[in-house]
Amino acid sequence: MTLLKMRRIVTMRGGAVLMVLMMTLLGARQSQGHPEDLRLVDNGYEGLVVAISDYVPLDHCNRVIHGLKSVLIEFSGVLWAATAGRASLREVMVALPRTWRTDALTCSFLTPLTASAAPTEAHIRVTAAHPVFGSRPWAQQSQGCGRQGDYIQMGGDLLRATTNDTYIHAARLLVAEWVKFRWGVFEERGYPDDPLYPPTFRDPKTNVPRPNTCNTHKITPLPFCTTAAHTPEAPTKHNAQCSGRPAWDIILQSQDFIDGRNSPPNATAPLRPTLRFMQESSARIVLVVEDTAVMNLQRRWEFVRKAVRRVVVYDVPDGDYVALVVFNSVAHTAAPLSKMDSLSDVRQRVGSSLPRNPSPVPESNKCVLCALQEALRTLETDPAGAAGATVILVTTGKGAAHQREMEEMTRLATTRGVRVDTVLYPLTERRGGGGTATDGLQSLVASTRGSSFTVMDEGVGNDSKVSMMVALMDALLAAVRRSEPPAAPGAPVIIHSTAYPGGIASMSVGSFTLDDSLGPDARFSIYYYDLNHVGNTVQLTAPSGETIAPVNMQEEDGDANVIFVNIPDAERGQWHYRVENRADSHQGLHIQVTAKESITRKIGLRLWTNAPNRAINLTDPSSPIIIYAEVKDGEVPVINAKVTAKLQRLGTNTSGNNYDSVLIDLFDNGFGDPDITGRDGVYSRYLPSLHGEPGHYQLSVHVDHNSGLARAPINDAFTRHSRMYADKEKQTCCGSIIKYEHAKPVAPFQRSVVYGVLDVVSPPPTSDIVPPTRILDLRSFVNLTTREVSLRWTAPGDDYDWDRAHYYEAVLASSWPEAKAFDGERISGMPVPVLVGTEQAVAIQVDRYDQMVYVAIRAVDEAGNRGGVSNIASLWVPQPPTTPPLVTSPRTLEPTSDLAEPQGRGVTQPVRVAGINLEDMAVIVGSVGGFLIIVAVLATFCYCHVARRRRHQHKKDSEKTEANRSVVIKTNSTLMVDQDESHDSVDSAVKDGEVAVAKDGRPLSPIQSWGVSKLLQEHERRVSMTSGPLVEASGSLAQYQNLQDPFPDVTLTGTHSYPSSQTPSTTHSDPPAYQPPYTTDAYAPYPYPYHPGYSHEELPPYTPGLSSQSSQASTVYTHEIVSQPSELSYPADAANYPADIPSFVGEISYSQSQPPMYAPCPEEAVITSQAPVRSKVPPPVAPKPPLAARAAATAAAAAAAATTASVEPKRRNVTQV
Repeated sequence: MTLLKMRRIVTMRGGAVLMVLMMTLLGARQSQGHPEDLRLVDNGYEGLVVAISDYVPLDHCNRVIHGLKSVLIEFSGVLWAATAGRASLREVMVALPRTWRTDALTCSFLTPLTASAAPTEAHIRVTAAHPVFGSRPWAQQSQGCGRQGDYIQMGGDLLRATTNDTYIHAARLLVAEWVKFRWGVFEERGYPDDPLYPPTFRDPKTNVPRPNTCNTHKITPLPFCTTAAHTPEAPTKHNAQCSGRPAWDIILQSQDFIDGRNSPPNATAPLRPTLRFMQESSARIVLVVEDTAVMNLQRRWEFVRKAVRRVVVYDVPDGDYVALVVFNSVAHTAAPLSKMDSLSDVRQRVGSSLPRNPSPVPESNKCVLCALQEALRTLETDPAGAAGATVILVTTGKGAAHQREMEEMTRLATTRGVRVDTVLYPLTERRGGGGTATDGLQSLVASTRGSSFTVMDEGVGNDSKVSMMVALMDALLAAVRRSEPPAAPGAPVIIHSTAYPGGIASMSVGSFTLDDSLGPDARFSIYYYDLNHVGNTVQLTAPSGETIAPVNMQEEDGDANVIFVNIPDAERGQWHYRVENRADSHQGLHIQVTAKESITRKIGLRLWTNAPNRAINLTDPSSPIIIYAEVKDGEVPVINAKVTAKLQRLGTNTSGNNYDSVLIDLFDNGFGDPDITGRDGVYSRYLPSLHGEPGHYQLSVHVDHNSGLARAPINDAFTRHSRMYADKEKQTCCGSIIKYEHAKPVAPFQRSVVYGVLDVVSPPPTSDIVPPTRILDLRSFVNLTTREVSLRWTAPGDDYDWDRAHYYEAVLASSWPEAKAFDGERISGMPVPVLVGTEQAVAIQVDRYDQMVYVAIRAVDEAGNRGGVSNIASLWVPQPPTTPPLVTSPRTLEPTSDLAEPQGRGVTQPVRVAGINLEDMAVIVGSVGGFLIIVAVLATFCYCHVARRRRHQHKKDSEKTEANRSVVIKTNSTLMVDQDESHDSVDSAVKDGEVAVAKDGRPLSPIQSWGVSKLLQEHERRVSMTSGPLVEASGSLAQYQNLQDPFPDVTLTGTHSYPSSQTPSTTHSDPPAYQPPYTTDAYAPYPYPYHPGYSHEELPPYTPGLSSQSSQASTVYTHEIVSQPSELSYPADAANYPADIPSFVGEISYSQSQPPMYAPCPEEAVITSQAPVRSKVPPPVAPKPPLAARAAATAAAAAAAATTASVEPKRRNVTQV
């Protein structure tokens, strides 16, 4: 009977045992899908584990189970046909979630289920739908070509179908993902909008574009390309990862078929699988502690007792079973297997069951085999048996068991189905010393899929540092967490853990964050070496700013050297704390914050390497170590999270201080090496070079929401079965990157997990032997206009993906095999490598037209180590159009060889900072130029529009200005008074606040602001009110005898203000304008619009005047006249005026300095009382018509006026027109 069959029988006989799914939250030494768990025996797979998560509702239990059976039966047949009878499915173990009640009507079985334990990993997960792939199966592959993947995930809705066609379709989808998961091949097709794997490519045989899919003509296509149908030139993920090898060749080289294993039998039908159902139960843990004499040194045993008590009393979830076994040369049970609960004192009894003092038995006489046998006997007392239990072995790091004993322990552990985790405490590092316990126990841990933790010796004299006790507590907690289901509610999570050195009395200040992924309560713990090291001040500040001085909330546990504060219903957000630190210089305080997982929201963090349970040999660059971390929010991946791995060498350096830690940022970028798929929630990176002697390095990882940049895809519309095939038929996994349609910000969170200890067994090499990584994202672009080719890729590192390479090598080949062998014409002028992870580009000129050209690139470091050949990029440059040569003379110029570029020579261009080539630069310049043209057109339109409006406004202003110049045409007829006009004066028409203002802000006079009709009416009104009939004075007719023909009197009218000292206070009428005698010799040109030296802008400013009802004189405006020559002027002496001039005119005196403007009045002229002398020089008037004509007109006007004598004339202030 084979060992695997024995394990299967023991598992079926076992009682309530624990099912642990593949994904664990705080795992160590954990890989995905061990080949030993899943084996192909006699053409049938055994050990396949299918785990149903609690995201599948209990109401779907019966339908999901029925669908799973049907799909797996069809799966066996499709797999048998795809492998030509080489493989099918023999047995499957189905693990049900703990939350399902198998006695419910919706989840009933024909036979009762026995609570049993499943293997530590599940190969197929049945859970919620994926945001992109929906419920269809998809394989997560974190490692390279030919390596088994992580798992296959499928939605529960896929199994709820009710037709056979649906089952067959689901089985085919499952086989397609099984090929990738089990044998390490990848998708052989393109994806829309994928930068690396496009949906179409140019066929190398026909030079015609075709779909980027497997070229098969079978009616029922295989889940992979056959060797005959394989196209190595196709830009697929498989060709990039596997260097163009056919998928079937890789499958035949796998562990299932290598060397002719599992050849096709003579059977004509596939196997029908057998399904076994089990349900996870509570964890069962046995703590096996060594108590030899070495534990009596430096308070080591005291720390063991305190650490065991802390874990049992505070950390083990309710419902789990715990037992204690103590061993030296013999072993005995200190506490039997007991169920933990918080209501009774069982935790106190089990946690305090270790002896107070260790035994005097020497360390060399210890019996590890006796300890394992005692632990198995303790487990056999339970009805469930030993299968699925966990044995945590706490032993020293010195001495090793004999080879025979190690083989016996391995046999016992594997046949009983237990997992062994080791905690080496304390591990004393001795350079050049012999082997340690890890050398012998390593095989035991690897055989049982266990984990290994190490606590370094930090003894100081007769004491040990408190950090050593805390490290032991954390190691025990990590081992306990491995026994729990992933993100199990009630399992403790370390939120914050910081050590504060002593020696100076000060305050230890820090902060921690609580988020919604945690339970409502939290615990703030202070670990100390001596109680007096903790001062009186312990202060907590909530995110709301409320300060809590938990004097009455503190609890002391001297048996665990801890002071803790329970925070019920803790506020979400960032907390701050202050603790008074009085520790000694060689001691300190350690502050830790823990909480429990939330029931509603589960943050999953998983950490593993590509070489579990294997010593690290730094001198072998062919087997690099890659660190992986998976972050999930529930069942969806978390993208853009900040994931930092920490590598801490254990022990102290020559100065007695701790070694400096190495921080490693992990990335989910999908560059291909080492991260294969971007945005799948798996972050990875190569282990950096370790400079130092061989030693033990503890690996841990910390993740948070990256200051709000982390995102989680939204799983919304694809959970409904009716839309599964319609919406997700063409969504297959996976291209270079997974593209999500919708993503939401992740609520703040932070997690930390300890992987375990990496054993470095070789010193670092004396020279650089580590090459750069492969470039797996090489892309080519052809500018059809310029025929320029641009290449783009992501810069690799110097040592794998660290630092930067030294230079690049690139070749241009005519065939794909030539490029793969890195033969062909070298491309010169490659850019200088930049920092790892930065995109680079180069532009080359290829003169190989209308043919397929292949490009390959690799990086070289300073030591000459060359990285692997990149993925092969193909390109096609069309023949440029032929144009006739320019003819500058009748002679035709013969072409010379100097004008042509040598064939195959690459003309490169330096790469810009952002990696922009000429094609992109042309696009950018064109876009910017187009934008500037649009802006210029808009600016021109706006300018023209504004200018047009200004011209229109200026035209209106000019018309208004011209209209303000009132033209009065005077004839010899008597001026009549319009009876319908208003009787208000001119001054009264100028209301307050209605003064016209020029553009420069100065006020305008009525002559500048009034219209023509208004000025004319005002002039006629003034004349009619103040002027009677014109009577020719005696002796004056002779003066007009020599006048020329009459023509109109064109006069600009306006109002002037008289000086207050010369103007009477009584209201008066404005006399008519002054009429100088006209003679041909005395007439001066009209100085306003007709005089070229005068401008209307030189008019005096307008001054608002008083109303006509006031007793003051009008002050409309003051007209200051600049000195300019004129032939007309007033007489200098007032005595020259007639005596009948009104008194207010006679009071006006003119200065001798008044500039002349009118010609002197002839002495013979008779001035009537109707024409008073102005106090200011009035505008000149045109010559009057002959006196006889005026007399006739006056007589006619007098007759007409007699009929209107009863009409009261208009009254106004004294105003000059």
